[in-house]
Amino acid sequence: MVWETAKQSDNNYKNTWGYAQLLEHIDIGILVLDLNQEAIDYCNAAFFEVLQDEQLCRSYQGLYNLFVRDIEALDDFDLAGRVAHQVTHQGRLFGHSVYKVASNYRCVFIRDITEKSRLESIAQAVNTMDNIGFIFSGIRHEIGNPLNSLKMALSVLKQSSENIRPEMLKEYIERGLADIGRMEYLLKSLKTFTMYDSVDLKDMHLVEFMDKFISLIERDFHSHGIRIKTEIPLDISRVRIDERALHQSLFNIFNNAAEALKEQQAAEISIQAEERDQLIWLTISDNGCGIYPEQLKYLFQPFNTSKANGNGLGLVITRKLLAMMRSDIDIVSQLGDGTQVIIRLPTVDAVASKT
Repeated sequence: MVWETAKQSDNNYKNTWGYAQLLEHIDIGILVLDLNQEAIDYCNAAFFEVLQDEQLCRSYQGLYNLFVRDIEALDDFDLAGRVAHQVTHQGRLFGHSVYKVASNYRCVFIRDITEKSRLESIAQAVNTMDNIGFIFSGIRHEIGNPLNSLKMALSVLKQSSENIRPEMLKEYIERGLADIGRMEYLLKSLKTFTMYDSVDLKDMHLVEFMDKFISLIERDFHSHGIRIKTEIPLDISRVRIDERALHQSLFNIFNNAAEALKEQQAAEISIQAEERDQLIWLTISDNGCGIYPEQLKYLFQPFNTSKANGNGLGLVITRKLLAMMRSDIDIVSQLGDGTQVIIRLPTVDAVASKT
């Protein structure tokens, strides 16, 4: 193979760093297999450093079985091969992608991601433990308070069962039922948090989805004096979403907006959408009371809430559901000047190109 070198325009000097030299000095292992000859056609220096297994490095069949065979068996190999895959060998984790260079050649890019995976696992474990700590602390508080109140009410009723007045009995029963309702509400929220173990992604028109969603909530919001205004281009790209998960996410966001719009004159929620870089930026804005700056950084922590009857799980659930749909959420707010919630949803074309 003849490697073309770069030319300098001023004196036609041929640079000594050609393509071959470049491949020899990058830190990614590169392997080319000839399927017809069942031979290793090319590998760079980093290939040996990454694998650190001389016997495997010289075995065509071993390399083919480890990095190529299972991926090539896929129906959509031409697309699937380009996605990063992972394989374990001798206790080490390798990330690799396979490209079909020609009908009988396969080019494999290989990196050792053992340490990277270990550090990510540690970070994820720390983050999980932090969240579990928040959750248990919140559960202890959210269930402990109504449970103590209920216990106190029952103790009073037990001690005064013979002399208690009917109106006092009714008061204590209502208080007990209210406490039970608070605990039921918490358990229902926790169930919502865990019910979406997986999502069923489908291609949908955002306009069609939003029409359905708004038709479900509009009457109730209008009855509370809240106007909903929508501006979504009819020709906007389709998105790949789980309809139930996005519905639950938006429902949580709209509930928060309704809370912020209480006693607000000319209360309004506006919905806008635009396409940027193969993402649909869906913005939900309200002209409510806004959020205190010190509260903004804790919005996605479990059981962090400023609502009298809230449990602080709504936005946690929302971010989880959006992440499962490869989407994300940002919240921008100024105290006294309303709140903007920005959701970025991948378009169908974006998902297809990444695949």
